[in-house]
Amino acid sequence: MKGILILLLTAVAFALRLAYLLHSHPFIDEFTTVLAARAILQSGLPVLPSGLFYEHGLLFSYLDAPFLALAGERSQFAVARIPSLIIGTATVPLLYWVGQRWLSARAGLVAAALLAFSPEGVVWGGRARMYALAQLLVLLLALLVYQGSRGEDSARKVRWLALAALLGALLTQLGALILVPPLLIGALVVGWSTRPAGVRPWFLRRGVLVEGAALAAVIGLSVLVKRLGQPLGAAPLGSSGVGGLLEELIGTVTYQTGLAWDGESAVKFLARQFGVPHHLWLTIIAVAGGLLWLTVWLLSRKSSKQQVSGTFVSASQSGNSPSSPSALQSHSFLLYLWLVFGLSVIEMLLLLEPWRRNPRYLVMALPLFYLIVTGSLGQISKIRPQISSAILPVFLVVQAGFLVPDLRIAYRTPEPAYEEAFQYVADQWQPGDVLLTINTSAASLFLGDRNHSSAGVYQFAIQEDARQFLLDVDTQPVDRWLGAPWVGTAADFNQVLNEHPRAWFVVDTIRLPVYYRGDWLAALASQMDLVWSEDNALVYLTRPDRVPVPTGPDVALSARFGDIIVLNGYSIARNYDYLTEAQVGPCQADQVLCFKPDDRLHLTFFWQALAPVMADYTVFLHLRDERGVTVAQQDSQPFDGLYPTSQWRPGETIAQPLTVDLPPDLPFGAYSLHVGLYRLDTMTRLSIDQDASGENAFTLDQTILVVSGE
Repeated sequence: MKGILILLLTAVAFALRLAYLLHSHPFIDEFTTVLAARAILQSGLPVLPSGLFYEHGLLFSYLDAPFLALAGERSQFAVARIPSLIIGTATVPLLYWVGQRWLSARAGLVAAALLAFSPEGVVWGGRARMYALAQLLVLLLALLVYQGSRGEDSARKVRWLALAALLGALLTQLGALILVPPLLIGALVVGWSTRPAGVRPWFLRRGVLVEGAALAAVIGLSVLVKRLGQPLGAAPLGSSGVGGLLEELIGTVTYQTGLAWDGESAVKFLARQFGVPHHLWLTIIAVAGGLLWLTVWLLSRKSSKQQVSGTFVSASQSGNSPSSPSALQSHSFLLYLWLVFGLSVIEMLLLLEPWRRNPRYLVMALPLFYLIVTGSLGQISKIRPQISSAILPVFLVVQAGFLVPDLRIAYRTPEPAYEEAFQYVADQWQPGDVLLTINTSAASLFLGDRNHSSAGVYQFAIQEDARQFLLDVDTQPVDRWLGAPWVGTAADFNQVLNEHPRAWFVVDTIRLPVYYRGDWLAALASQMDLVWSEDNALVYLTRPDRVPVPTGPDVALSARFGDIIVLNGYSIARNYDYLTEAQVGPCQADQVLCFKPDDRLHLTFFWQALAPVMADYTVFLHLRDERGVTVAQQDSQPFDGLYPTSQWRPGETIAQPLTVDLPPDLPFGAYSLHVGLYRLDTMTRLSIDQDASGENAFTLDQTILVVSGE
């Protein structure tokens, strides 16, 4: 019966992951996995077009490459996910075997069921990323370390197998490094508590020195591979400015560690990992059962007849069959699981930088968490033996009630449809086009080698938190994947648009408000049209009738407003094509700009924040006649409120376009422009240093000459 149940669970796990594989768009990092696997097929190494050695998920990239060799362009992403599908499914029966071997058959079945239906397991088991493989290897590693730490004759061979599993896990996900200290502590505890009477534990024997050296070699090799991938834009090994190898290896590990306690990020991490409905109550069960188990375990140490000189007799000595673990074995295994998983969580909270506290990095240890839950559930069921048979069905029903909505969320929250977006761009592509995007890996896969035939076709467009995605940060920044030049400011963005008649910008609704500020969003809204959108993916194309935004002022000046904002200059668009020769005549002077009634003035102001701005100011622009009467004006929050002054960063230059519509009945004559800032809530203007107007308004140098409309 148990065999049928585990086969059924395995089939369900496969079906759920397959459904996600076929249903969802690729996760943004899957494009890089495919790019790396294709590089392996071409050269044998995962060297990306940027020249970067892509070590992230190295083992998975090599595993993925043979599958991609058989895939066509249209099916490459589905095929690239097959290894995760197979591995994620295979982890379910392995988890059952581990549970029934060291806890009970019932515990193994429940743990396997939790993993089979786990939304995290389903998602990463249906994606072309390394997390399903890391999960399998970590489960295997934890099993081998436990088995190899027990006082048995074959333990040494098992420990060498554990070192091989550790190397595989680290080459799959270096984040598994956080498991090493907990595994060592767990191994020491298990080795001490399970040693036969009168025998030294394995870690006090001479041969352990060789194993320790092998462990150091495994960790060193894994960190070296990580360093080859130039984490956080580090220079390639062997280049100028790079320190010694040992220094570089230490820096590779410590750049993502931080000893300072950050309560806010810790709470967010715990909420995201254990606060989701299907994990919250499992956590409560684990903690309650863990406390109960600890009490029982401490009492058992005093009363058990199997306790000899403070040690536990191994299963083989106590006469227990491997398929029916004793209570002491179960207690020992649960203690080991708590040490490994619990200490790993504590490490993430105390020793890692906040940006590393992501539930994604703990997915590899989820099977251990599920074993803890099932072991704790077994302890709780022993409180009232007469109702123990009812606890499991109730548990499964309640868990199903939490899982169904969370699984639905996993299926109904699709990743952005980048593959469809770039296919649309590829179908509409014209010679001379340029592409700006945050997802250059996908661009390369769909648009091919266009970058080779025309330099600068691909541009890596990201404004916020860009450093983590860049190489050659201090010289000529390019993205890590394609080596595309970095477009990092709204001014850079406008310059690309000014230099290319047709520019594409591909992004998604999730990252657009995160990685781009208001000035970029305003430029996007005024300079480009949204031509395609689907499942959170957005494709913009340059607006054919756009008014170019200058990247620098035509008139430089330094008008200081309240010692917090300075106006560094401005530009006014000048177009006389529609004027007659007679009308253009008076407009030859540099300080005179000619317009007709019912025309539109296009200005760009170049502001700079000198210090943090604590309020949101409105910019006013007045057009006044020779008597000082305002005949037209424009008052607006910068970028229509998309980038208010309170968000401006000190030292940053903000190019703000502004337009003023001239009245159709505006009389012929000379007019002046006046600009300033005020708080809308109080109507109080920001003062100007050496104000000559007496009203805290700066008068522009150019004269606006309105010519006859005839």
